[in-house]
Amino acid sequence: MEPDMLDPSPGARRSQIPRGVQDRFLGEAARRRRAEAALRDCFARWGYREIIPPTFEFYDNLAVGAGPRLRQATYRFFDRHGRTLALRPDFTPQVARIVATKLFDQPMPLRCSYVGSLFRYEEPQAGRQREFTQAGVELVGADTFGADAEIVALSLAALDALGLDGVQINLGQMAFFRALAGHLPEDALAAIRDAIDRKNQARLGAAIAGAGTALDRPRAGLLLRLPGLMGQQEILEEAGHLSAALSAPEPALAALDRLARVYRRLQAYGVAHRVILDLGEVRGMDYYTGITFRGMVPGLGWPVVSGGRYDDLVARFGRPLPAVGFGLSVGRALLALPRGEGPSLAPHLLSHGCDRPDCLALVGELRRRGCHIEVDPLGLDRDGLALAARQKKIPRTLRCAGDAWLLAGAEGERAVTARELLQLAESWAQPGQEGPS
Repeated sequence: MEPDMLDPSPGARRSQIPRGVQDRFLGEAARRRRAEAALRDCFARWGYREIIPPTFEFYDNLAVGAGPRLRQATYRFFDRHGRTLALRPDFTPQVARIVATKLFDQPMPLRCSYVGSLFRYEEPQAGRQREFTQAGVELVGADTFGADAEIVALSLAALDALGLDGVQINLGQMAFFRALAGHLPEDALAAIRDAIDRKNQARLGAAIAGAGTALDRPRAGLLLRLPGLMGQQEILEEAGHLSAALSAPEPALAALDRLARVYRRLQAYGVAHRVILDLGEVRGMDYYTGITFRGMVPGLGWPVVSGGRYDDLVARFGRPLPAVGFGLSVGRALLALPRGEGPSLAPHLLSHGCDRPDCLALVGELRRRGCHIEVDPLGLDRDGLALAARQKKIPRTLRCAGDAWLLAGAEGERAVTARELLQLAESWAQPGQEGPS
């Protein structure tokens, strides 16, 4: 029995939270919000506009395109009318629904971004709990190699915005795999995909043999070769040579040509050296129809970003539109980053409580200029104010004394005018620039 299935006393439950969720506060909360802000800024610079879908909606909508594993991991519940609702386990079906039903009259292509929580009843892992934060983008209405390349390049730009080093993108082509094995029964297809995903040649051979006569010799041989078709442009040449022997090679060759065009555009972006072509990259959501990719960082056993093309999903909500996008796990990305000290969370100034209108007006003006200020509500005297500032790591205090203000900090206490305080505030409010007291 899981720990969250136990039934502690009511008093004990008040200090607990369910397994798979976390309280985030102080430095950890600030670190996460900074990462989310950096991602939002990066997406906006590439022309993506944020959408905010609901945290829960009808289960049938969220299940569109989901495989059995994701459906099983979805949190479901009933409303008072007996309708099945669910917490969202994935953003992409929500974006597809919004585009198809509410944004279909907008000029195409549409560039949408999002940042928010997803919920999956899975075993918690480092960097990903049952509630986890994902940031991502969707480019809808463009079925071109340029759109594919933009999404891959943007995924790298997003990880760069977080400060991650050593990111490698494994870029595959689901359309190539579908050209080889898309006609197989679902169970045979799943067995082959799983073996390729695990790069297990013995299991792959058994899965191909299990497909029987549904696979001819050239297709079986090419599928058996897929886990090893990983590298740079030369693997596309080898795959093209092998595909030419197929009885109907056109779909496979077209898929390889599309991938080659994407790679050339990534060369133009200047990021191709960070991309590995991997025709064995067949994992992921069941709705992918074209490129698929995932991003790995050294020292982390899970991808921090994954995405691909899904040209059939939006049509299931009533409007056929091609689309490509990615999702980035904020928690996993932060796990791969060195923690460091980070910016101070302490306010710039602790001011004593005062009923004078001019004093409160000055505090208000300092805040408008970007300063973070706490006002003491306890009526502390000079020594008490200084002690409270030290305990909270606030670098300076401010007290009013008649017509002057007394500013105290590392350099001692001195009288200052309102004008001097406003000038000092400009340096305090600059990130990393505390300035003199």
